Amino acid sequence: MKPVKLTPWQRFVGIIQLEKRDILQVFYYAIFSGLVALTLPLGIQAIINLIQGAQISTSWIVLVIVVTIGVAFAGLLQIMQLRIIETIQQRIFTRASFEFTYRFPKIKMMQLRNYYPPELANRFFDTLSVQKGLSKILIDVPAAGLQVVFALILLSFYHPFFIIFGILLLLLIYLVFKFTARKGMQTSLAESRNKYKVAHWIQEVARAVISFKLSGKTNLAVAKNDELVSDYLDARESHFRILMLQFTQMIAFKVVATAGLLIIGGALVLSQEMN
Repeated sequence: MKPVKLTPWQRFVGIIQLEKRDILQVFYYAIFSGLVALTLPLGIQAIINLIQGAQISTSWIVLVIVVTIGVAFAGLLQIMQLRIIETIQQRIFTRASFEFTYRFPKIKMMQLRNYYPPELANRFFDTLSVQKGLSKILIDVPAAGLQVVFALILLSFYHPFFIIFGILLLLLIYLVFKFTARKGMQTSLAESRNKYKVAHWIQEVARAVISFKLSGKTNLAVAKNDELVSDYLDARESHFRILMLQFTQMIAFKVVATAGLLIIGGALVLSQEMN
Protein backbone atom coordinates (compact mmCIF):
# COMPACT_ATOMS: atom_id res chain seq x y z
CA MET A 1 0.00 0.00 0.00
CA LYS A 2 1.41 3.36 -1.04
CA PRO A 3 1.70 6.03 1.64
CA VAL A 4 -0.79 8.88 1.41
CA LYS A 5 0.87 12.02 0.08
CA LEU A 6 -0.47 15.11 1.80
CA THR A 7 -0.56 18.51 0.16
CA PRO A 8 1.17 21.45 1.92
CA TRP A 9 -2.24 22.85 2.86
CA GLN A 10 -3.29 19.52 4.39
CA ARG A 11 -0.05 19.40 6.38
CA PHE A 12 -0.65 22.93 7.65
CA VAL A 13 -4.24 22.07 8.61
CA GLY A 14 -2.91 19.00 10.44
CA ILE A 15 -0.60 21.22 12.48
CA ILE A 16 -3.44 23.64 13.26
CA GLN A 17 -5.81 20.87 14.34
CA LEU A 18 -3.39 19.82 17.06
CA GLU A 19 -3.75 23.32 18.53
CA LYS A 20 -7.48 23.65 17.85
CA ARG A 21 -8.47 24.50 21.41
CA ASP A 22 -5.97 27.33 21.83
CA ILE A 23 -6.69 28.69 18.36
CA LEU A 24 -10.40 28.88 19.17
CA GLN A 25 -9.52 30.89 22.26
CA VAL A 26 -7.55 33.32 20.09
CA PHE A 27 -10.57 33.71 17.81
CA TYR A 28 -12.89 34.31 20.77
CA TYR A 29 -10.58 37.01 22.08
CA ALA A 30 -10.48 38.53 18.58
CA ILE A 31 -14.29 38.67 18.48
CA PHE A 32 -14.51 40.40 21.86
CA SER A 33 -11.69 42.76 20.91
CA GLY A 34 -13.50 43.61 17.66
CA LEU A 35 -16.72 44.34 19.52
CA VAL A 36 -14.89 46.61 21.95
CA ALA A 37 -13.07 48.37 19.09
CA LEU A 38 -16.43 48.93 17.38
CA THR A 39 -18.01 50.56 20.43
CA LEU A 40 -15.05 52.84 21.24
CA PRO A 41 -15.66 55.33 18.37
CA LEU A 42 -19.33 55.51 19.35
CA GLY A 43 -18.38 56.22 22.95
CA ILE A 44 -15.86 58.89 21.95
CA GLN A 45 -18.44 60.56 19.70
CA ALA A 46 -20.94 60.56 22.57
CA ILE A 47 -18.33 62.18 24.86
CA ILE A 48 -17.70 64.91 22.27
CA ASN A 49 -21.43 65.59 22.00
CA LEU A 50 -21.74 65.88 25.78
CA ILE A 51 -18.83 68.28 26.28
CA GLN A 52 -20.15 70.61 23.58
CA GLY A 53 -22.49 71.92 26.27
CA ALA A 54 -19.41 73.21 28.17
CA GLN A 55 -20.61 71.48 31.35
CA ILE A 56 -19.36 68.44 33.21
CA SER A 57 -22.17 65.97 33.79
CA THR A 58 -22.46 62.53 35.35
CA SER A 59 -23.05 60.99 31.92
CA TRP A 60 -19.80 62.48 30.64
CA ILE A 61 -17.82 61.05 33.57
CA VAL A 62 -19.41 57.62 33.15
CA LEU A 63 -18.65 57.56 29.42
CA VAL A 64 -15.01 58.56 30.00
CA ILE A 65 -14.63 55.73 32.52
CA VAL A 66 -16.33 53.22 30.21
CA VAL A 67 -14.19 54.19 27.20
CA THR A 68 -11.00 54.03 29.27
CA ILE A 69 -11.94 50.60 30.61
CA GLY A 70 -12.75 49.51 27.05
CA VAL A 71 -9.30 50.52 25.81
CA ALA A 72 -7.63 48.70 28.71
CA PHE A 73 -9.79 45.61 28.15
CA ALA A 74 -8.96 45.53 24.43
CA GLY A 75 -5.26 45.77 25.27
CA LEU A 76 -5.59 42.94 27.80
CA LEU A 77 -7.24 40.74 25.17
CA GLN A 78 -4.37 41.41 22.75
CA ILE A 79 -1.82 40.46 25.42
CA MET A 80 -3.70 37.22 26.08
CA GLN A 81 -3.73 36.49 22.34
CA LEU A 82 0.02 37.01 22.11
CA ARG A 83 0.61 34.69 25.08
CA ILE A 84 -1.46 31.89 23.53
CA ILE A 85 0.17 32.28 20.11
CA GLU A 86 3.65 32.23 21.65
CA THR A 87 2.76 28.96 23.39
CA ILE A 88 1.50 27.50 20.10
CA GLN A 89 4.71 28.56 18.32
CA GLN A 90 6.86 26.91 20.98
CA ARG A 91 4.84 23.70 20.69
CA ILE A 92 5.17 23.65 16.89
CA PHE A 93 8.95 24.11 17.10
CA THR A 94 9.31 21.40 19.75
CA ARG A 95 7.06 18.95 17.92
CA ALA A 96 8.83 19.51 14.58
CA SER A 97 12.30 19.00 16.09
CA PHE A 98 11.29 15.70 17.70
CA GLU A 99 9.58 14.50 14.51
CA PHE A 100 12.74 15.15 12.47
CA THR A 101 15.04 13.40 14.93
CA TYR A 102 12.60 10.49 15.33
CA ARG A 103 11.85 9.93 11.64
CA PHE A 104 15.32 10.30 10.08
CA PRO A 105 16.80 7.11 11.61
CA LYS A 106 13.69 5.17 10.54
CA ILE A 107 13.73 6.18 6.86
CA LYS A 108 14.63 3.30 4.53
CA MET A 109 17.92 3.80 2.71
CA MET A 110 16.23 3.02 -0.61
CA GLN A 111 14.04 6.09 -0.15
CA LEU A 112 17.12 8.27 0.40
CA ARG A 113 18.91 7.10 -2.75
CA ASN A 114 18.28 10.31 -4.72
CA TYR A 115 18.44 12.65 -1.75
CA TYR A 116 21.12 14.16 0.46
CA PRO A 117 19.91 13.77 4.09
CA PRO A 118 21.65 16.91 5.46
CA GLU A 119 19.93 18.91 2.72
CA LEU A 120 16.57 17.40 3.67
CA ALA A 121 17.25 18.38 7.28
CA ASN A 122 17.29 22.01 6.15
CA ARG A 123 13.52 21.70 5.70
CA PHE A 124 13.31 21.99 9.47
CA PHE A 125 13.81 25.73 9.09
CA ASP A 126 10.40 25.94 7.41
CA THR A 127 9.14 25.63 10.98
CA LEU A 128 10.36 29.18 11.59
CA SER A 129 8.34 30.39 8.59
CA VAL A 130 5.26 28.66 9.98
CA GLN A 131 5.84 30.32 13.35
CA LYS A 132 6.06 33.79 11.81
CA GLY A 133 3.08 33.29 9.51
CA LEU A 134 0.92 31.82 12.25
CA SER A 135 0.98 35.06 14.23
CA LYS A 136 -0.38 37.03 11.26
CA ILE A 137 -2.99 34.40 10.43
CA LEU A 138 -4.34 34.20 13.97
CA ILE A 139 -4.24 37.92 14.83
CA ASP A 140 -4.26 40.13 11.72
CA VAL A 141 -6.63 38.09 9.54
CA PRO A 142 -9.42 37.64 12.15
CA ALA A 143 -9.08 41.28 13.25
CA ALA A 144 -9.37 42.57 9.68
CA GLY A 145 -12.24 40.20 8.89
CA LEU A 146 -14.19 41.14 12.01
CA GLN A 147 -13.69 44.84 11.36
CA VAL A 148 -15.14 44.44 7.87
CA VAL A 149 -18.09 42.37 9.11
CA PHE A 150 -18.88 44.67 12.05
CA ALA A 151 -18.60 47.75 9.84
CA LEU A 152 -21.03 46.27 7.32
CA ILE A 153 -23.43 45.34 10.14
CA LEU A 154 -23.25 48.90 11.45
CA LEU A 155 -23.94 50.30 7.98
CA SER A 156 -26.96 48.04 7.58
CA PHE A 157 -28.66 49.90 10.45
CA TYR A 158 -28.62 53.09 8.38
CA HIS A 159 -30.44 51.58 5.40
CA PRO A 160 -31.33 48.01 4.25
CA PHE A 161 -29.67 48.66 0.89
CA PHE A 162 -26.28 48.55 2.60
CA ILE A 163 -26.93 44.88 3.43
CA ILE A 164 -26.90 44.03 -0.29
CA PHE A 165 -23.85 46.22 -0.79
CA GLY A 166 -22.03 44.46 2.06
CA ILE A 167 -22.82 41.00 0.67
CA LEU A 168 -21.47 42.03 -2.73
CA LEU A 169 -18.26 43.32 -1.14
CA LEU A 170 -17.74 40.08 0.79
CA LEU A 171 -18.32 38.12 -2.42
CA LEU A 172 -15.73 40.29 -4.17
CA ILE A 173 -13.14 39.58 -1.44
CA TYR A 174 -13.85 35.85 -1.74
CA LEU A 175 -13.35 35.91 -5.51
CA VAL A 176 -10.09 37.88 -5.20
CA PHE A 177 -8.46 35.19 -3.06
CA LYS A 178 -10.16 32.18 -4.64
CA PHE A 179 -8.50 32.70 -8.03
CA THR A 180 -5.07 33.69 -6.71
CA ALA A 181 -4.56 31.61 -3.54
CA ARG A 182 -3.77 28.33 -5.33
CA LYS A 183 -1.32 29.99 -7.73
CA GLY A 184 0.27 31.83 -4.82
CA MET A 185 0.76 28.54 -2.98
CA GLN A 186 2.42 26.96 -6.03
CA THR A 187 4.81 29.87 -6.59
CA SER A 188 5.66 29.99 -2.88
CA LEU A 189 6.55 26.27 -2.90
CA ALA A 190 8.68 26.75 -6.02
CA GLU A 191 10.51 29.61 -4.30
CA SER A 192 11.09 27.44 -1.21
CA ARG A 193 12.45 24.52 -3.26
CA ASN A 194 14.91 26.73 -5.10
CA LYS A 195 15.96 28.36 -1.85
CA TYR A 196 16.96 25.00 -0.42
CA LYS A 197 18.80 24.08 -3.61
CA VAL A 198 20.98 27.17 -3.14
CA ALA A 199 21.55 26.29 0.53
CA HIS A 200 22.44 22.72 -0.46
CA TRP A 201 25.02 23.88 -2.99
CA ILE A 202 26.63 26.23 -0.48
CA GLN A 203 26.87 23.30 1.93
CA GLU A 204 28.49 21.19 -0.77
CA VAL A 205 31.04 23.89 -1.52
CA ALA A 206 31.86 24.18 2.18
CA ARG A 207 32.09 20.39 2.54
CA ALA A 208 34.41 20.02 -0.46
CA VAL A 209 36.45 23.15 0.19
CA ILE A 210 39.74 21.20 0.01
CA SER A 211 38.80 19.76 -3.38
CA PHE A 212 38.02 23.22 -4.72
CA LYS A 213 41.38 24.47 -3.44
CA LEU A 214 43.27 21.61 -5.11
CA SER A 215 41.41 22.04 -8.40
CA GLY A 216 43.05 25.40 -8.96
CA LYS A 217 41.28 28.19 -10.75
CA THR A 218 37.80 26.85 -11.42
CA ASN A 219 34.52 28.67 -11.67
CA LEU A 220 32.38 25.61 -10.98
CA ALA A 221 31.23 26.85 -7.57
CA VAL A 222 30.30 30.30 -8.84
CA ALA A 223 28.76 29.06 -12.10
CA LYS A 224 26.56 26.51 -10.35
CA ASN A 225 25.57 29.04 -7.73
CA ASP A 226 24.69 31.55 -10.45
CA GLU A 227 22.39 29.01 -12.08
CA LEU A 228 20.64 28.09 -8.84
CA VAL A 229 20.26 31.70 -7.71
CA SER A 230 18.79 32.63 -11.10
CA ASP A 231 16.17 29.90 -10.69
CA TYR A 232 15.43 31.14 -7.19
CA LEU A 233 15.03 34.75 -8.32
CA ASP A 234 12.72 33.68 -11.15
CA ALA A 235 10.56 31.74 -8.70
CA ARG A 236 10.55 34.61 -6.22
CA GLU A 237 9.59 37.08 -8.95
CA SER A 238 6.70 34.82 -9.97
CA HIS A 239 5.48 34.72 -6.38
CA PHE A 240 5.89 38.49 -6.07
CA ARG A 241 3.67 38.99 -9.12
CA ILE A 242 0.91 37.05 -7.39
CA LEU A 243 1.32 39.18 -4.26
CA MET A 244 1.24 42.36 -6.35
CA LEU A 245 -1.91 41.13 -8.10
CA GLN A 246 -3.61 40.51 -4.77
CA PHE A 247 -2.44 43.87 -3.41
CA THR A 248 -3.67 45.68 -6.53
CA GLN A 249 -7.02 43.93 -6.31
CA MET A 250 -7.39 44.91 -2.65
CA ILE A 251 -6.62 48.54 -3.49
CA ALA A 252 -9.27 48.36 -6.21
CA PHE A 253 -11.63 46.86 -3.63
CA LYS A 254 -11.01 49.81 -1.28
CA VAL A 255 -11.65 52.27 -4.10
CA VAL A 256 -14.88 50.53 -5.12
CA ALA A 257 -16.05 50.29 -1.50
CA THR A 258 -15.31 53.96 -0.77
CA ALA A 259 -16.92 55.19 -3.99
CA GLY A 260 -19.91 52.90 -3.50
CA LEU A 261 -20.52 54.06 0.06
CA LEU A 262 -20.22 57.73 -0.87
CA ILE A 263 -22.46 57.45 -3.93
CA ILE A 264 -25.10 55.27 -2.29
CA GLY A 265 -25.06 57.29 0.93
CA GLY A 266 -25.31 60.58 -0.97
CA ALA A 267 -28.15 59.29 -3.13
CA LEU A 268 -30.08 58.07 -0.08
CA VAL A 269 -29.61 61.39 1.71
CA LEU A 270 -30.73 63.37 -1.35
CA SER A 271 -33.81 61.17 -1.68
CA GLN A 272 -34.44 61.71 2.06
CA GLU A 273 -34.39 57.97 2.72
CA MET A 274 -31.52 58.40 5.20
CA ASN A 275 -30.56 61.22 7.50
